[in-house]
Amino acid sequence: MTRPLFYLLLLLSSCLFGQHSILDDAQDLLENTKYIELDSYVRRCPNSIEKDPDQLVSYLEKMVDTDLEKARALYVWLADNIIYDAKSINKNKFGDNTALGVLKSKKAVCEGYAKLFEYLGQKMDLDILLVGGYCKSDLTEDSWDFTDEDPDHAWNVIKINGEWRVFDATWGAGNGEESRGKLEFTKSYTDNWFNLSPYEAIFTHFPEDTALILTTPKLTLEKFENLQGIPVYAFTTKLLNAEQTYLKAVKKPSLKFPTIYPLEPHEFQVLAAPKEFRLRKRKSHRFEFFASGVSDLFIYKNDEPFKTFANEEGGHIFSLDFTSKEEEQIEIVIKTIKGQLFTILEYEIY
Repeated sequence: MTRPLFYLLLLLSSCLFGQHSILDDAQDLLENTKYIELDSYVRRCPNSIEKDPDQLVSYLEKMVDTDLEKARALYVWLADNIIYDAKSINKNKFGDNTALGVLKSKKAVCEGYAKLFEYLGQKMDLDILLVGGYCKSDLTEDSWDFTDEDPDHAWNVIKINGEWRVFDATWGAGNGEESRGKLEFTKSYTDNWFNLSPYEAIFTHFPEDTALILTTPKLTLEKFENLQGIPVYAFTTKLLNAEQTYLKAVKKPSLKFPTIYPLEPHEFQVLAAPKEFRLRKRKSHRFEFFASGVSDLFIYKNDEPFKTFANEEGGHIFSLDFTSKEEEQIEIVIKTIKGQLFTILEYEIY
């Protein structure tokens, strides 16, 4: 059947608009244009007012209009200014983790971060809750068993435009690693735990209060233990769709997704890439990325560069159609403008 010309033009314009919209969103993330002024303002907050909650809130409110901007201001301020209290953890002590106690000492464990987030958020008229529960803090662990364990983490949910979103300022502040039997905290801000959907968070965060499990179907704690750990940057970089991935992982636990390494959403976005770890040989696979601070991208085989990505759109878009006739492992490697090489993705050809 021949379609009317206007229908074809409408279809074409819709596809082009969708592609431009994706590129625009990626450009906004890479340039951090959405929050650059707000983040800069938050980070200029005078030290003299930071221990007074009313003065702190008054300062932050001068640059925010929406609930999401309020949440952003608090997330950035908390992640930048509160130090994870690893010393107290190592002494099996937790210090004063009340909201005002944390504001005074600038130190906290996760409960303190979440309590202060909630306290300041309420002062800014946010619909915000503290959530206690279980977390998978190290996704390299082969198995998890939370049976008879007390909840070990705390974070927040905030209602944004009528929907609950997940915020973890503790994990946004940096990384904790065990060294010689002691916990060491490295301060390193990340956007990856800001404004997540419940589906993005559920792979690592499980609320003790089952009413706050906002995914469908809901998980039991036992099923959460067995749910494969998928790092949040698989979702924040748009490699995977969180809800679709969750449904697949629940239905088929053995299904394996691409191996992805830490990336910041404002530095790297996936425009096109296979969603499963195992790729068929003799079939073309499309890769397209939007990246900043990158001079080249490569397909690596046997620790050597095999294919180089084409570079377009002013140096930000890297693309490659890849076909292999062999069964093998491949890595996608970025070369930064400083000449450093990093593996970002791994696949298996079969």
